[in-house]
Amino acid sequence: MKKYLVVIFLFFSAPVLADTLKTEKKAFEFSNGMIQLLYKEKFQEAFDSAKPYWPIPVVEIDSVVNQINQQWPIVRKRFGKAINTEFVKKERIGKSFIRYYYLHKFKNHAIYWRIAFYKSQKDWKVNNITFLDSLDTLYE
Repeated sequence: MKKYLVVIFLFFSAPVLADTLKTEKKAFEFSNGMIQLLYKEKFQEAFDSAKPYWPIPVVEIDSVVNQINQQWPIVRKRFGKAINTEFVKKERIGKSFIRYYYLHKFKNHAIYWRIAFYKSQKDWKVNNITFLDSLDTLYE
């Protein structure tokens, strides 16, 4: 399947102060809540909830929301009505990075959301949020 959606990557790009998530469990709970907002197409609310934990300029986060809002009518038209979400897997790199993968299932296809966190010292911060319609990455 051709890739029709733009991958959205936002990495640490500025020394902006951010709140933190104290435990890996809190990071997972946060990502679960964010996925529910994304499923309901509450993109601004979802990304606003990430702002305190994401040490990049707010303008960059708002830009991502604008991109999603522009692309989402194409997603809806191509894939149909959203049906539900499904947690797929967790990956980690040592004790410093974790990524959570979720399917966002539609009538005709699915996309995945990947929410990554970085633990620099003792707390977890959002590192990037990505969505894509090519599911090759999820196959083990």
